[in-house]
Amino acid sequence: MLVRYRRLSAAVTAVAVGFMLGSCTLTGFTVEGALSAPKLSAQQSQINKALINSVGGNITLKYPRNGDNRSAYVIANVDDEPDNEALVFYEYTSLINGTEGIRINLLDTDENGEWYSVKELAGAGSDVDRVLISYEGNSDIANIVVGYQNIGISDKMLEIYRYKDNSFERIGQNNYSLLEAADLDGDGYKNFVTVNTEVDDNGSQSGSSASLIRLKNNEIKNENTISLCDNMIEYLKSTVGRLNDNSYAIYVDGTNSKGELQTDVLFYRYGALQDPIAQRQSKLAPMTTRPAGYYCADIDKDGEVEIPHTSVLRGYDSLPSEEKLYRTEWLSYKDFYTLSSEYSGFYSVSDGYFFNFLQRWGNDVTVKKDAVTGEFVFYKFGGDIDADMTELMRIAVESKNDSGKYIDDGYRVIDSVGQIDYLLKLPTIGREALIPTFDEVKNSFYII
Repeated sequence: MLVRYRRLSAAVTAVAVGFMLGSCTLTGFTVEGALSAPKLSAQQSQINKALINSVGGNITLKYPRNGDNRSAYVIANVDDEPDNEALVFYEYTSLINGTEGIRINLLDTDENGEWYSVKELAGAGSDVDRVLISYEGNSDIANIVVGYQNIGISDKMLEIYRYKDNSFERIGQNNYSLLEAADLDGDGYKNFVTVNTEVDDNGSQSGSSASLIRLKNNEIKNENTISLCDNMIEYLKSTVGRLNDNSYAIYVDGTNSKGELQTDVLFYRYGALQDPIAQRQSKLAPMTTRPAGYYCADIDKDGEVEIPHTSVLRGYDSLPSEEKLYRTEWLSYKDFYTLSSEYSGFYSVSDGYFFNFLQRWGNDVTVKKDAVTGEFVFYKFGGDIDADMTELMRIAVESKNDSGKYIDDGYRVIDSVGQIDYLLKLPTIGREALIPTFDEVKNSFYII
């Protein structure tokens, strides 16, 4: 499907910030709050007032869990007129006349520039998965694509809406497990891709597939469908990145039949979707498996996504699985069914950083978690993880407000993100050759 995205109004960002004040969470998945928010702009206040006048104030905003549009208020030009419209997602805090579930409300401006509610529609779930605004060909009328989900149910529902001639209508829907958009065929327009798990007549899972979808005659059509790895149970996350030929690919992380994370790689080649992992499953799929939490990421911010693969760190082979620590190798897909190692080191999923082991370390280093401080400590491995070992470095993760006490104790800040500092402490005594310099650590440290 050839789909182009028009430039959305800068108001999208402003509304997202304004309405999330005082109602966001650290997880970023479910950000819900009261409708009223402080310090609204003039436009935001007008939309707020128009919505309340139409549906009342007894509502709670619903924020999309995934995608670029994370605000409960999405402002964009979705019809063939020059002014913007507003899409609002919410649920009623008390159920009246069967009003349970998500609502989507489209608001527009009249000839005087005053906001008013055009229509409220019921959504197809209890949460919003993602919101996409797309334009087909030369059309000035947008497809408003909304993915819905219900808590505890893996399958989601995609619905497409249109706003034309002051009429806001639902024009199509389809089940999906995962929805993503990327310019896979390189023509400058984004393609929609859905991933679905399949069941047989007995209700048992029988495989999974990915499809390019398009809208034709107000119906959602699958333009091209391919099979994915046959051992996948559930799809959890997608990441868009470039391949080494500068084309785009979608990296789909999911759970396989053994409970491990595993990745399919989707790109467009020879006029169709391709998944090299599924095409060479016996060779490539084991290279993409790892424990839960190790999702694909562009760790070095070069536009290419890496796939993590883990092996047990030295000294942990005989320990129970819940006590194991892992060495993580980050792989990138190359042509001709090749996964190439880009980095190898220690990834702290809980702290959000990766340290690429120095080449001169070889296989002589392991990592332990300090039971008192919670820091990860890097040691020269001596053959027994429980024996005394030579400490090479330790990394602490602290808020900026509290990092001063670490600096006073000899730590130095390696990097920061938001209000979090990542701090390094190196031994000040001893002449162990494996002890790194501060610059070596800084140049090998990545925040994920």
